[in-house]
Amino acid sequence: MWLTVATVLIAEALFFLPSLARARHDWLERHLRAGQIAALSADGGKLQNGIRADLLTLAGVEAVTLQESDRTLRLTRAGVTPDGAVRTDLPGDSLPAAAAGVIGGLVGRSDALLDVRGPSLLDEGGSVAVLVRRAALDHFLSRFALRVGAISLAVAGAVGLLLFCALTLLLVRPLHRLTESIAAFRADPERAAPYDGVTHGDDEIAVAGRELAAMQRELRAALWRNARLAALGTSVAKINHDLRGILSPALLTAERLQMSEEPGIKRAGDTLVRAVERATTLVRSIVEFAREIPVAPQRARIALRPVVAEAADQALHATPDLAIDNAVPEAMEIDAERASIVRVLTNLLRNAGEARAHHVRVTAEQEGGVVAVTVADDGPGLPDAVQAALFRPFVTGGRPGSTGLGLAIVRDLVRAHGGEASLLATSASGTSFRITLPRAARHTAPPAMAPQPPVELRG
Repeated sequence: MWLTVATVLIAEALFFLPSLARARHDWLERHLRAGQIAALSADGGKLQNGIRADLLTLAGVEAVTLQESDRTLRLTRAGVTPDGAVRTDLPGDSLPAAAAGVIGGLVGRSDALLDVRGPSLLDEGGSVAVLVRRAALDHFLSRFALRVGAISLAVAGAVGLLLFCALTLLLVRPLHRLTESIAAFRADPERAAPYDGVTHGDDEIAVAGRELAAMQRELRAALWRNARLAALGTSVAKINHDLRGILSPALLTAERLQMSEEPGIKRAGDTLVRAVERATTLVRSIVEFAREIPVAPQRARIALRPVVAEAADQALHATPDLAIDNAVPEAMEIDAERASIVRVLTNLLRNAGEARAHHVRVTAEQEGGVVAVTVADDGPGLPDAVQAALFRPFVTGGRPGSTGLGLAIVRDLVRAHGGEASLLATSASGTSFRITLPRAARHTAPPAMAPQPPVELRG
């Protein structure tokens, strides 16, 4: 409301001086015409001095001189002379001069005379000159300014009140409902009802209401899913404990079968051992994924090439036949948590080996404020049905023995660093994944680095 009042008053102030200048011009013009009428009324000199004085009083002037082509008429109050009068010509008075006269009349008082001159109404070549008291003009301007100021305040107050009521109904109340819904949902997201205020229409409040309601519904569904996942994790942890006890005798039996001299029995023992190991690995991976709580990574400035080498060593334990080329420049650095990035790269390399790839190449390059790391393999590619949900938990891509959690963990860890993990390309000739990571705060590498020869690691 006060903002509206101030805006209206500023707009009125822009027109204040021009309005006063126009009022001053009209006042002088009225007295000029009234003085001409008084001079014409006294034509012939037959009127008594008292009547002449009354004519001047009614006209509001001290003296008048009417100059026509064939005559000159003068009417002057006794004791009044034009000496020292300030001349003002109508209509030739400029706006700056009029504004200066207005300001002078508002800030000071004077008994000086104004010599106002203008053309005659009756004779095209004639002129009229009147003497008026400046004090009378100043009094008129003061009253006019007070009247304009009072009207401006009244208009500003009325407009401000109307706009305040309109904004309260159309903006403030809906915003109150939005904030109340947000606060209630924050206090108890599982039980608070979604926003049910203004959601129809195309205005900003309606759009915000629709988006808030949709977000609250999605967050509630996500909370329910997380609660179920937590319950699932607890259940799987118990199953894991019981399953180990159940599978322990089977594992001992399988190990005894492996020691048999009979080839068929030994192969059966090997198969049974691998089956038990896959079962325990699957349960353990599910438990770790369900229990994992995202935390802010402990970042540090680290070299990327040694991180890739460490991840390659770990991946080769699970896929010893995989050839890994570390083509990351020596001077490439990132701002990240070393253990998390090792885990990310290990999962990507292990996935390539599990997808029956024979060769993987890891490269990195700077793109603005981030480092883009590409992991490209020569595997058979990903099925179309898997690509859309590739980074979701338990999406295995059809690989036997896979838990389907590796890429989900990769995306979570990369996003925790403010980056992104994505599928760059996939075909029958291979698959490429791309992850972006924050660049180090200071980069000491030269502007143009010579490419480093790839290092091949084999199990």
